Amino acid sequence: MEATRSFDDQMPLPTNSLVTPLLTDLYQITMTYAHWKNNRHNDSAVFELFFRKNPFGGEYTIYCGLDEVLKHVSNFHFSDEEIEYLKTIPALSTCDPGFFEYLAKLDCSEVQLYSMKEGTIAFPRVPLITVSAPLGIGQLLETTLLTLINYPSLIATNSVRMVLAARGKNAAAEDPDTKHLKQCSQVPKCAEFGLRRAQGPDGGFSASKYSFVGGFDATSNVQAGKLLNFPVVGTHAHAFVQSYVSLDEVKHLTVKDCKSGEEVILLDRVLHYRNNVLQDKFLTTNDGELAAFIAYAAAFPASFLCLIDTYETLQSGNLNFCILAMVLDDLGYIPRGVRLDSGDLAYLSLECARMYELLAEKYDRPFFRDLDIVASNDINEDILHALNKEGHAITLFGIGTNLVTCQAQPALGCVYKLVE
Repeated sequence: MEATRSFDDQMPLPTNSLVTPLLTDLYQITMTYAHWKNNRHNDSAVFELFFRKNPFGGEYTIYCGLDEVLKHVSNFHFSDEEIEYLKTIPALSTCDPGFFEYLAKLDCSEVQLYSMKEGTIAFPRVPLITVSAPLGIGQLLETTLLTLINYPSLIATNSVRMVLAARGKNAAAEDPDTKHLKQCSQVPKCAEFGLRRAQGPDGGFSASKYSFVGGFDATSNVQAGKLLNFPVVGTHAHAFVQSYVSLDEVKHLTVKDCKSGEEVILLDRVLHYRNNVLQDKFLTTNDGELAAFIAYAAAFPASFLCLIDTYETLQSGNLNFCILAMVLDDLGYIPRGVRLDSGDLAYLSLECARMYELLAEKYDRPFFRDLDIVASNDINEDILHALNKEGHAITLFGIGTNLVTCQAQPALGCVYKLVE
């Protein structure tokens, strides 16, 4: 347990502008008034913030949220507008005017916090934070500190569990039929994809932020990327693919040849590979999907990664991707990979990897062995364990709903108790 920094130091404001002294339960203020009325508000007190049971039926919790606690405590001050609002609350309308004068002058200059290091492993009933303060201000901090610690710690713990599950023993890496596939031997990464399913903007941002404490590698949340300097990842949705129906829509699109510097019409190269080189099942892929991939390749030739399950994953999507990948390789670009968002993720990933190994060998295209296979679609901890048991070739998991909402356990249950 280490003492926090002095509150005389300059600290930035809390990330969320809603975090003010008013972000509390009314009874914290009524109790503080009763203490003030009885002239006990300056009595020395000690509070402890802790939880009683590890989440998700596990053996540990990752403690997070201290950074925002420090920002709140360091900037704690009731504004004139907030004081005037408190006077309008019926439960406080009969309070002595001197109480509001007390609140107006109140800060945390006499507060001392003792805390575990953020990001460390915590256990039940061991204090995460100890607050030594005058009774009045110590009471007023309770609700805000709890809301700033509960969800971040829950998200960080959920993230660690998912990262450990994703990096578990993959049966495909030892199976004689699949262990030669390079993707099967890679340690998968995890990316946070949960903004659209999170409990509001703050829940989405907090999930992005604290998932990194738990070991995630990237987020789809652009705002989090900006504010936290985190890697941001993403490709396209099914709607992008469905917006194209004909190859005529992309016949004019070009990409610069990295070797010659000339602009090359993509459709001509694509049709050459489809009709003259690859042939067979490549001839019957969905034209609209192929057009969408051409459009995306024209926009992002150096980071080409496609969602391949809009229509038929193996009979169309993956084949169309391979056509574009070979064209981009000719032009000096390195394709990134594919994303799977439905179906049997273990089977589909292995079939994709088998196709990449076949093309790498047959056409001397080693980049195929380094392609990422991204999987999303309601992934949770149990699914990650099941995928490893079955065997897969997934190199990155995009995890959203079950990470940010913590569906397996939606609350940590920290408490804040007076101990002295």
